[in-house]
Amino acid sequence: MTSKQRFFTNIANKKLTICVFFAITLSACSSTSQQADNSNSHTSNGNFIALQTDIECQSHAQNMASHAESTASNAQYLAAAKALHLCISTALTTNYNRTDEHELVIMKMMAAATLNYIKSGDVITANKEVERFKRIYPSQDLYFEDYTSFLDTATVLLSVGPMHSSQLSSLNISRVLRDEIERKYYWLNH
Repeated sequence: MTSKQRFFTNIANKKLTICVFFAITLSACSSTSQQADNSNSHTSNGNFIALQTDIECQSHAQNMASHAESTASNAQYLAAAKALHLCISTALTTNYNRTDEHELVIMKMMAAATLNYIKSGDVITANKEVERFKRIYPSQDLYFEDYTSFLDTATVLLSVGPMHSSQLSSLNISRVLRDEIERKYYWLNH
């Protein structure tokens, strides 16, 4: 080993030693909090872990839905919806107090599960998901990127009977969906 290599090795070892020393020092400082702070920290850590778990579960199910879209597979939409349903059930049974951010993640999972059930053709379960959403989050709704309502859109997509133009115009749904439903009912009745 040359003297130049030894010099750089010694500097690297000294830097590593200093980093380890600072890490130990900082960890010792943070561990001297009171017991009440520790229980709050435990709860917030639990909330954070629960939120991260739900986000990871949602991401996995969303990847399944994206693949279902690329292959146009009803069975894969159903698998994605069931995966989201499991994520929702797990999230709703956690013992930690959910934050507003966590509630929003759960609401988005419920909306995505509903839409995936609709895409898979399982409208019975999709209706149950909409009802569960309304029961758990009364007087709340989600909005798509174009500011249309999730609940209004799901209601129109899951409606059994025909909806008149006046009913459709009072719902916050996309113009494309409204035109398509009006076209469908026109051709079914003429």
